[in-house]
Amino acid sequence: MYHLSLELFTQPFDDLERRQYEICAAIDWLVAQFRRNQLYPALQELIGIYRTLERILQEHQQLHPSEQLQLLPAPEENRSVERSHHDSLEQLFELIRWAMPQLAGAIEEGAALFDFVEENITITSVGLLPMYTSEGYVLIPEHRTCTLHVLRYTSAQLVEHGDRYRALRTTEILSLHNRGVWEAPEAVKHRLIEQYPELPNPATFACETELDFPYAETILPVAKRKLMRALSEQ
Repeated sequence: MYHLSLELFTQPFDDLERRQYEICAAIDWLVAQFRRNQLYPALQELIGIYRTLERILQEHQQLHPSEQLQLLPAPEENRSVERSHHDSLEQLFELIRWAMPQLAGAIEEGAALFDFVEENITITSVGLLPMYTSEGYVLIPEHRTCTLHVLRYTSAQLVEHGDRYRALRTTEILSLHNRGVWEAPEAVKHRLIEQYPELPNPATFACETELDFPYAETILPVAKRKLMRALSEQ
């Protein structure tokens, strides 16, 4: 198994076909995760590397080849060394340009799986929502193990470089095993109020889905994204 990393694209190589094979094998391994209905961390890794390489290419294209050559030292004995280095860099950039469509295709397959999962997950409030929704609970089922995961969440609005975004943290506090019938969300909420009196009227959300997909790699991350969206609409 080859691990997809920036080093595959940025470290010099002697055998182009060998490096291309390593990149394809690493991408194929990540795509295989999607075909097992596992979204993360594969999709996140692909998007992160794609965006980094895209930025590298954009910065490289801002320099004209003639401008790069002008930076080479005048002495002839140094010129051959610098030109060799320049050629190696160009070979790396060619490799990156070759790989970008491969990465984009893999991301597209992961995005299609993400969209499917998102369409088949709903987030609804349990009872009336209080005015304060920055803390609360979310109930997420895992059909493979007949488990209802109860998570406590905290959310906050953050500002970074002028951009405002919402951060969400979750901690699992209960795991309830289904013994033939799922416990009603209202009953779970009542139990939480008794067990954690510091939140006497907690914002509580229930995730509903019929998907029998991996919990940690797929259901949980998508449910958290939908919860963030629901909170932003409050």
